[in-house]
Amino acid sequence: MSRGFFIDIQGTLIDDINKDPISGAREFISYLNENSIPYVAITNNTKQKSTELLTELKEKGFDIKNYIDPFYILDEVLKEKKVAAFGTDGFLNVLQSMGYEIDIEKSNSLVVSIKKDYDSEDYASMIECAFKAKNLIAMHGTSTYSKEGKRYPGVGAIMSMIKFAVNKEYKVVGKPSSAFFEKARELINLDFKDITIVSDDMIGDLIGAQRLNMKSVLVLSGKTKSKEEIQSSLKKNEMPNFIYKDMSEVLSSLKKGEV
Repeated sequence: MSRGFFIDIQGTLIDDINKDPISGAREFISYLNENSIPYVAITNNTKQKSTELLTELKEKGFDIKNYIDPFYILDEVLKEKKVAAFGTDGFLNVLQSMGYEIDIEKSNSLVVSIKKDYDSEDYASMIECAFKAKNLIAMHGTSTYSKEGKRYPGVGAIMSMIKFAVNKEYKVVGKPSSAFFEKARELINLDFKDITIVSDDMIGDLIGAQRLNMKSVLVLSGKTKSKEEIQSSLKKNEMPNFIYKDMSEVLSSLKKGEV
């Protein structure tokens, strides 16, 4: 049985369509709080300020004790304050509130976050910026992005395309970067081997966590719809330790001492 947890939010605690709590999610967090089990809610939120998302979660009945998103470590990864940034208006606004200046034409750093309606012109602009930039930064490494029941290319997929186009490496700020997981680990002071991560994203979250010796739980309440979807693309040693329908099943397993 694990001593602590990392818990994804989107698709794991709240659903991708209505942003409502997923079955068992509130109860799971309450159980951890009541039994003093250490945990961190880990998310690749880049659309709004961290405080705004935490307030929304509290209003939905989640009493989150520890939380981290990419904005918490962005300053450590991106020192330059003038950036060519791509993402939602909310993301760009948060960057500016943190002291970053958005300049597509004159910047040595390309920063890419998620946005549902990127088009070919956006990708062309990213590639042009990438050719000129010294620093290529992905706000996170998600494989796919779920919105209203559909799946779109995640930041990881977009940056893989840009890397292939310009032959330059990029850095990842949020999940599944080791630096992000390390910052989350410090919040609960546990070794990675004593932490179980729960997420709906096998490629963008769990595989990276498993490389750090964390145990993994895949829930089928978000972007991954079935076990069969991942079986054909994963090596045997990449398969999650557990697969559950949603957080209600994870909670039941935790109470039995299985997770």
